[in-house]
Amino acid sequence: MPLRRMTGSTRSRGHVSNPAIRLLTALVAMIATAVAACGTGTTTTTPEPMLSFGGELQSALDGVLSADDTMGFSLAVLVPGYQPWIGVAGESELGVPVTTGMAFGAGSVSKNFIAALVLQLAEEGKLSLDDQLDRWLPEYPNLDGSATIRQLLNHTSGTFSLEDHPDFYWSVSANRDRVWTDEELLSTFLAEPLSAKGTEWHYSNTGYLLLGQIVEEAAGASVSAELRDRFFDPLGLATAFYLSEETAPGEVAEGWFDIGRAAPQMDIDPDLERFSDFPWTATMPEAGGLFASAEDLATWARALFHDRSVLGSEALGQMLDWTPLEIPQDRAQILADYGLGAVRYQPELFDGALVVGASGGALFYSAAALYLPDHGVAIGVTQNSDSDAIGLLLAQVVSVITSHVEPAP
Repeated sequence: MPLRRMTGSTRSRGHVSNPAIRLLTALVAMIATAVAACGTGTTTTTPEPMLSFGGELQSALDGVLSADDTMGFSLAVLVPGYQPWIGVAGESELGVPVTTGMAFGAGSVSKNFIAALVLQLAEEGKLSLDDQLDRWLPEYPNLDGSATIRQLLNHTSGTFSLEDHPDFYWSVSANRDRVWTDEELLSTFLAEPLSAKGTEWHYSNTGYLLLGQIVEEAAGASVSAELRDRFFDPLGLATAFYLSEETAPGEVAEGWFDIGRAAPQMDIDPDLERFSDFPWTATMPEAGGLFASAEDLATWARALFHDRSVLGSEALGQMLDWTPLEIPQDRAQILADYGLGAVRYQPELFDGALVVGASGGALFYSAAALYLPDHGVAIGVTQNSDSDAIGLLLAQVVSVITSHVEPAP
């Protein structure tokens, strides 16, 4: 990806004097040496160059951190033909700096992984995107069983989102040691559908909780096992894990949030609360329970959208089938279109650049796994506090990238 820039006649035993024989012997030795070198893997390759604009990316990180009341960031930028650039700023907790290997809550980037998993199962013939929900799920109050898997994926099933129930946060945190099953959550907090299936777009975390149940039924294995076997291990996502079913393989950045914004009756601290004090955040992991480093999120975006090694062309085409939708105003400022677990962002956010991928928050964290199709660049970014600063950071990062990386011909 191009960047903008920048002689005696006496013979003794073993002595060979015939010039032709000496030349042949030398050639044989040279060939043997070359073959041995290839066989032992000693052939040298030219290392990929470093990005020339890494300093500008780090300045963006540092600038947004100092300008906003936030804790910490991690950023990874993958440009084809260049070494990965990874930077950090801020703290995990007081006195503990963020490091590049820390996992952060990936929020609704989780939905992109779940959607890819469902699409792989469809490729294998284990389900169809047009299957009705009642083929795979038991009856739940207020769930339209005639809605389809595709409608869950693109948020057009009309399904109510559980966290919008007025009693949700208070009820699940009243006993912090209680682990709620999906069935308990659905029977307690699932209100009537917001619209008839296929008629309106309503963002629904509940839809992805239901997709997790469908995955387990169709695959005959847990969501975490499927994610690990299909994505985490094959792609080398060493920091990734699935909350509620797996333990962290390494360090996790502490998350911070003012819980009073979501549920004032639960505000136990005048400042920010810690993620580790709220185990109930493991509810609905299919909608936001993935944890990973910024580098692993960038690696995922590159594999899915650039290398196209996760899904076949038809399945990826369905993920990126931008169905025209009337997206509510509060989300339309960010989303231009929604596919199947994937987003096309408003170009105005990025000076007209085309950006696709997934992003979101999980109360205590925010994250994004993005791809710039015109430039071939993948981005992963993570944040460990309740703040809109991640959007400002991404706008600056994309601006830096597009000013240095030429669009692909």
